[in-house]
Parts: sequence; C-alpha cells; structure tokens
Amino acid sequence: MRVLIFSGSRELIHVMVPPIGEAYLAAYLLHQGHEVKLIDLTLSDDYKKDVSKVINDFNPQIIGISIRNVDSTTYPGNLFFYLPVKNIINYIKEIAEPEIPIILGGAGFSIFSEEILRDLNHNIGVVGEGEYVFAEILKYVKNDDDPRKIRKGICFIDANGEYHQKPPWRVENLNDLPFPTRELLENDAYFIDPMNKMGPFWGNIQTKRGCPMNCIYCSYRYIEGSNPRYRSPESIAEELDLIVNNYGIKNIFIVDSVFNLDYNHLKETCKAIIKSEVDVNWGANYVPSKNFIDLMPLMKESGATHLATGIESLSEQMLKNMNKSRSPDEALLTSKKCVDLEIEQLIHIIVGGPGETLETIRSSFDRLENIESFKGNLWQGDGDVIVFIGMRIYPHTSLQLIAEQDGVIQNGANLLKPKFYISPKIKEVDLFQIVREYGKSNPRWMMPGLGFNNPEGFGE
Repeated sequence: MRVLIFSGSRELIHVMVPPIGEAYLAAYLLHQGHEVKLIDLTLSDDYKKDVSKVINDFNPQIIGISIRNVDSTTYPGNLFFYLPVKNIINYIKEIAEPEIPIILGGAGFSIFSEEILRDLNHNIGVVGEGEYVFAEILKYVKNDDDPRKIRKGICFIDANGEYHQKPPWRVENLNDLPFPTRELLENDAYFIDPMNKMGPFWGNIQTKRGCPMNCIYCSYRYIEGSNPRYRSPESIAEELDLIVNNYGIKNIFIVDSVFNLDYNHLKETCKAIIKSEVDVNWGANYVPSKNFIDLMPLMKESGATHLATGIESLSEQMLKNMNKSRSPDEALLTSKKCVDLEIEQLIHIIVGGPGETLETIRSSFDRLENIESFKGNLWQGDGDVIVFIGMRIYPHTSLQLIAEQDGVIQNGANLLKPKFYISPKIKEVDLFQIVREYGKSNPRWMMPGLGFNNPEGFGE
C-alpha cells in the first residue's frame, strides 16, 4: 500500500529535531513491502502547499500523522505546539479523499489520545509504539476490515461517543527493527543551531525503549513502558557507522529518556563504538550518578561531547519529593568529571514542584552556582543551565494525583491545554523574583518561561 507519513511538528526551539520515530515506522513498513513517503513539516515554509502537493502527487491509500510534543513545558511563557498541528490535521482531513484512512499517533498524541481525538472530532489513533500496530492496520484496511478490531495499540471513539483504548503493542526485541529510514529525510537540514544555516547539522539514534524510573512528573513510563528493552551494542555501533559514513552526519544525539540506565549496557556500547572506529561526536540525556563516574572516560573515548544532565534540583528534600533516588553530591561529582574530560553539559533544573519553598530554591541555586561547566564549541551554544519554572502536569503521572489532592487542578481535568504545578508554599511572584535574581548574576542560566537569558530563537 502507499503510505504517507507526516511529522506534524512545527516547533523550532533552538534545536531542530529529526523525526526518528516516524523514520522507524517508515523503515518497518518499507521492510513489509509497502511504498512509503515521509514528510517532516518542521522544514516546511508553506505547509498547505507542501501537504497539497504530496497528497496529489503520491496519491496515498492511508495517511499517518505524528504529534511529538504538545507544548514547550515552560511557564509562565508557553508555546502551545498542538495548535499548529491541529491546523495541519484539519487541513489534511479537508483536502484528502474521504475514503483515505487518517491515523494519528506519536508521543504527544499517546499522552493525550482521548483529548485530541475529541478535540479534532477524529475517531482513531495509535497509542505507544507504532511499528507493529500500523502494519496490522494496513492489513485490515487492505481487506476492507475495521482496524478498531485490532487487539493492541489502537484507540478510538465509537459511534456512541465512548472512548476505547487497547493495551500498547510494544516491540520486545528492538534488534528486530530495521534502522530508521534516513534516506526519506533532508538530513543536512537539521542544524544544531537553526539560526546558523552555515553551522553543523545533527542526527539522532535510539539505544533503548522503556524507563524503570518513576519520577513524579514524567510521561516516559506511560509512552514506552517501565521495562527497559535494549538494543545490542553491536547494532548501535553499526547504525552509528551508517549514519556517519553513509549520510555524512557526524554529530549524533541519543534520544533515550536516560542513556545511563544500565552500567554494563553503557560500557559495552561505548566499547563497541570504539571498536568500530567510527568518528562521531555524540550527546545524550544523562542522569548524574556516582555509579557511572568510572565509565565517563570510556564515554569520552567513544565520542561523548555533550550531556543533557537532568540534575533537576540540588536540594536533597526536593529530589526525594520528585522520587529521585540520588543525592545532590552525585550531580557535583558528575559535573566535575565533565569538566575534567572536556564534555559539555546542559543542566536541567526544575523549581516550584511539590514541597518547594524559597529556602529549597536558594539552597539549590547556591550549590548550582559552584558548578563549573566546560564550554565547548559544538552543542553548548548560549547556556550551561536551563531552568524550568513549575512542573507541567501530564496525565497518567503521580504529579497529576498530587495536583488533584492539593487542589491545583480538578479531578479529571483536561490537561491538553498546559497546566502547571506550583508549590502552594510559594507565591508565584516570589518564585519569579528569585529566579530572575539568580538569572541576573548568572547570564548562562536560561529561563525560557520568563524570557530571561534566552538564546536567539528560544523566545516564548
């Protein structure tokens, strides 16, 4: 079948993100013998023109539309990415032939599947990983059967307006999946700094799915499950070699929710990359941990140049409140090692969560001021720290329950339009004031929700 996949993202915030989830789906469907076209609308200057042209030229038999992020997770200034995606979806529904099935999916859709289906007056989507279930949808559509009968991965609204959601259809062995189909993408269009069209571009790779952590605010467990499924180190090294030598992409970001979950897997992955002799600069989402300090030189040797370090807080009490099983000292140890090894860091900090007080913020910020960062020239850009004010409340998280108990939101509130948790122990005006106070004396601390110390292109 002819399958047209749209990445519906229109976000352009400091870094443009290659649509790896859609590329995985495209690769699997191609492997199943289908004809696939993938369009990333992030790169479109005129989405109506581009959407109309590809639908007319390709004449798809089914259309998939992915929604990655719903908003920027920043407060009080917030970019609501869902609105432009909604316009795109409505336009596609308007111009596509009515008999062409349109299937919604993606991480953002999975979190808010019922809310989005109802808002768009749409009737079907995929929740969670899409490779297996989308291939099954194609079988049903080809046979003129109803894909709502599929036993896993489907969500839909029936004729009576009732919402139904089947269990997710997860890929248990990630080595069974073909590598993402990057030949369908404009790989040299994803600049590390979108404001610098002459600068380096980047790609991404996934080494695992699933996260066993249970941070109160995070939706990854809901999207990917709590059981980590790892690719083999050899497969990861092979894909990196392909990305670098076939596509000329030398800067790679590992998109796992947390790269350093398993000591042996990280160790063997770094060794496999070194053995392959691929010349790559890689970055990753990283949790500060004393258990991984001794592996950081091996990470550096394998190409590590940048870590997006989820420190979140340097208050021991706030780490406990977030359900983090580590101490502030582990962040200090990790940061010192990054400086020693000349690895860039972008530190993520969250203020205003459950139990936060002005005292815990000052304690955390005071310790943060003593952290040095290595300032490289590739990923680092304009800042060493990004401060998020408040916690975006996602459904299916512990924070949603806390927010309901504390009266921050009503029970069962629709959270598609962003709502944020701010500790009842703090007045918002005092919270904004203390963040600005520290921002003034630390110009490399970015505070996008307040529009403070923001790099070019990161405006709210």
